[in-house]
Amino acid sequence: MSELEPPQIDPGDGQEVPPAPPPPPASTPAAAAPHPQAAVAAAPPVVPPRRRTGVFFFGALTGCAIVVAGLLFLGLMIAMFADDSGELSLAGDKVAVISIEGEIMEARETVDALRKYADNVTVKAIVIRINSPGGAIAPSQEIFSAIRHTRQSSGKPIVASMDSMAASGGYYIAVACDDIVANPGTITGSIGVILQWFDMKELVRWAKLKPETITSGALKDAGSPYRELTDAERQYFQDIVSQLHSQFVRDVALGRAGKLKHDEVAKLADGRVFTGEQALKLKLVDRLGSVDDAVRHAGKLAGIKGEPAKLWPRRREPGLFDLLSDTDADTLMQRIVSRRVPQFLYRW
Repeated sequence: MSELEPPQIDPGDGQEVPPAPPPPPASTPAAAAPHPQAAVAAAPPVVPPRRRTGVFFFGALTGCAIVVAGLLFLGLMIAMFADDSGELSLAGDKVAVISIEGEIMEARETVDALRKYADNVTVKAIVIRINSPGGAIAPSQEIFSAIRHTRQSSGKPIVASMDSMAASGGYYIAVACDDIVANPGTITGSIGVILQWFDMKELVRWAKLKPETITSGALKDAGSPYRELTDAERQYFQDIVSQLHSQFVRDVALGRAGKLKHDEVAKLADGRVFTGEQALKLKLVDRLGSVDDAVRHAGKLAGIKGEPAKLWPRRREPGLFDLLSDTDADTLMQRIVSRRVPQFLYRW
């Protein structure tokens, strides 16, 4: 208690009342609160987060490009090393097999295959697998010429492998190859020409129809199914058959040069067929064996050591259009109708 301040007495009970606490000492003035704008100005700038969208898309595009490039490279490797059956083959030296099935009516597919395999550096030899009774003359001759040209231009050996049948036009094609391999029971030969058509005059008479024909020459309608042949027309067709037959004999002698003479071929060219065993004795074929034997023989001629890898043809699956437009019934009907006009054929 300060000496200057006398004690205070409570008037009620006469007791001394403690003095009031002294006021707090004067202090220095507090620092003025900063202005809000000043606080904002003094705070460090807030850096917005960097957007990574561009980097993400760049990385995604780069990854996709790498994947696409890898797939393209893989596809290229498969195209280079896969055989026609779709199986991957890393063997460097291969023997390609080209199949000729059924009646020979066109040559494009076989000629294209020969050209493709002639240009393929991994294909060292070709086997022509024939299962055909022959067919049209011009396609048979085109395939014959294409085989000989491929042998000469590419230097690759080509071996014929006979399946159940390689007769007439089928044999014509076989003699273009370096060697011919037949099964013992293969039917081959039939070196000759055939010309056939239907005589419909009795059918037309029964139907009470009377065909009328106007021509520009006496032989224009030779072979008409509505009348009999004249002697002149018969001789006319016989001359053509003989000419086509001589072409057949000539090319067989050319293909079997050094194995059969022209006169020897002519003696066998009366249309007869032979088994594989008979054909071997007559020097119409070179050896007996299966298609695998033919592939091994072709590989040996090409200098391939060991068992050669084979390129088998991929079978074409018929599509909907084929099923609708090329049925067996249509094919049969076309063959029947085609006999309405004469057809010269190398066919057994």
